[in-house]
Amino acid sequence: MEYKSILCPIDGSELSEKVEDAGVYLSKISGAKLILLNVVEKWYRSAHLVTDSTEWQNIHTNWLNEGRGILEKEAAKLKEKGVKDVEMVLRDGDAAHEIIALAMEQRADLIIMATHRYSPVGKFFMGSVTDKVTKSSPCPVLWVFK
Repeated sequence: MEYKSILCPIDGSELSEKVEDAGVYLSKISGAKLILLNVVEKWYRSAHLVTDSTEWQNIHTNWLNEGRGILEKEAAKLKEKGVKDVEMVLRDGDAAHEIIALAMEQRADLIIMATHRYSPVGKFFMGSVTDKVTKSSPCPVLWVFK
């Protein structure tokens, strides 16, 4: 299969590095654009606490800056590894929803995601972004395990 765009959701973790390694490999052999996505879920998850105060606006700005920093750092690494076409996207919201929405908007050919090996009971209580994305994705999803 020929890939033109590959979506890689990242959070700056060790697992994100494994996603990037797979993305670099596939991008190099296919010439695909790598789309790095960082979703700031903290703001979405704390919506019931948020006010329109200056303090909360500062917190939100800091969280967005943190996400932007992760994207910039990882994009620089990818370019050093020889990836020619890297796009950075920063979103606010539910991670699974934002990943699927961006995949649809960009007509991604593949999503590469890191996943933890939760037990079935762990998935029941914690949920799994990877599971949610896989069930609703408009394209194949490659799971990368630690």
